[in-house]
Amino acid sequence: MIRFFKRFNSTSSINEAKQWLGSLDPQKIPRNEFKITFSRSSGPGGQKVNKSDSKATIQLNDLDLAIWIPKEIKTQLKYNNFRYLTKTNGLVIQDDTQRSRELNTDRCFIKLVEEIRKTVYFENEASPEDKKRWESIRKVSNEKRIQEKKKNSEKRKLRKEKF
Repeated sequence: MIRFFKRFNSTSSINEAKQWLGSLDPQKIPRNEFKITFSRSSGPGGQKVNKSDSKATIQLNDLDLAIWIPKEIKTQLKYNNFRYLTKTNGLVIQDDTQRSRELNTDRCFIKLVEEIRKTVYFENEASPEDKKRWESIRKVSNEKRIQEKKKNSEKRKLRKEKF
């Protein structure tokens, strides 16, 4: 999967996506893109739970239409089993841990940012020493494989020879 991203995306777009991911903040997410609804909470609050709608639910109907998310990150969210992604390519996040609907809404956006950071991964460029080390490992492994093939070939030849 990682090779897919390296092969089909330019390094500049990947660097931009890395930078976007590093600066991602719940306060910077455009809230007008989301449908925010409130419903009855099952969390703490005593008798107030039955009277107020404090559980917050944020919905984004189509992830592809979210132009504020870089394309490389959207692709990884789709293929890396993003927790809040729906079958119709939308996002749904709920929170009812607090008594206040504003705090629960903020928690929803915090959950979104945390989950994006957990799901999205960009491979770092290997150092020259690591590249040399892996190349030598590949060579040794290939030589062992070829020697094993020759050995097995000799065994088969010995079985076929007539005395």
